[in-house]
Amino acid sequence: MSRPSIPAELKRAILVEAGHRCAIPRCGQTEIDIHHIVPWETCKKHEYDNLIALCPVCHRRAHKGEIDRKSLQQYKFKLSQDSLKFDPNQFSEKIIEIKRCISEVNEAPPGYDFNFEFPDFNEPSERIASKNIEAWGNELLVSMRQEHLNHIEENKKDYILSSLISWLRGKYEIIRRDPGLISIKYTIIRYVTGAAHRGQSTRVQNFLLNPFTPVTLDNLIIQGKLVNLSDLVREKLLLDSEKDESCVKSGTQPNNENFQYFNLHNWGVVFTFPEYQIDCYAAGEQNIFVGYDELDGIFTPEILSAVKQNIL
Repeated sequence: MSRPSIPAELKRAILVEAGHRCAIPRCGQTEIDIHHIVPWETCKKHEYDNLIALCPVCHRRAHKGEIDRKSLQQYKFKLSQDSLKFDPNQFSEKIIEIKRCISEVNEAPPGYDFNFEFPDFNEPSERIASKNIEAWGNELLVSMRQEHLNHIEENKKDYILSSLISWLRGKYEIIRRDPGLISIKYTIIRYVTGAAHRGQSTRVQNFLLNPFTPVTLDNLIIQGKLVNLSDLVREKLLLDSEKDESCVKSGTQPNNENFQYFNLHNWGVVFTFPEYQIDCYAAGEQNIFVGYDELDGIFTPEILSAVKQNIL
């Protein structure tokens, strides 16, 4: 079995938990590796509670047994507990009602205008979800800054720059928020300098809270069962006789990219398909609902049980 990459959402959560520093007390190095406390060769899984941020030196020491597994588990537990502590100064962005906003404007040509809203949850168990979403927003901002610099470099010789600045707006909708789970749907609208028109896309953030872990297809779907999900979703989509069967089949092939945008509702999961994936652009974004009762044997039992809890 080849070792898959750690999902970006999971890696981000580990880095946020450790404050982007080595988890070993008094080390504090900012060059970070992600280490499996129980070795990958034993567990064959990437799980939040088994991953810890270590600098390369501490990472090597852990592999040599100089930092034992029990100590690593204690460091991990302390990080998890620290993330629940309330710190009124942990965010620097301005508050918009019950939201916070990462914003930045650069007026130097070609320029950019960045505005990304994210929820500031008050409950201690939810705060780590807010921090993860904030970290994602900052990743988008860093990407926009780099695109700005790249555009200047590409046009330096003739300095022919568009008069229209790049911009991004990130808006969210809380799909579900209860004591055990948070599911958020983001709409990202952006324009890139020189483009013919703006673009819009959907992104999602899903978290279990007790214990905390980001929910991605990697830990949501039982290994080997993505093909079953693909067949189920395709069958539902083709109930609409106006849909082109070849487009639907192409856009629902059993690979993670086709099913990566999903939100966990009270009674089932909604998969979102961008324009062109299963239909023409004019048809717009498409959504399909699948009830939890249809997902036995497809979703992992642990997560399926968790998403069914706290339902009225």
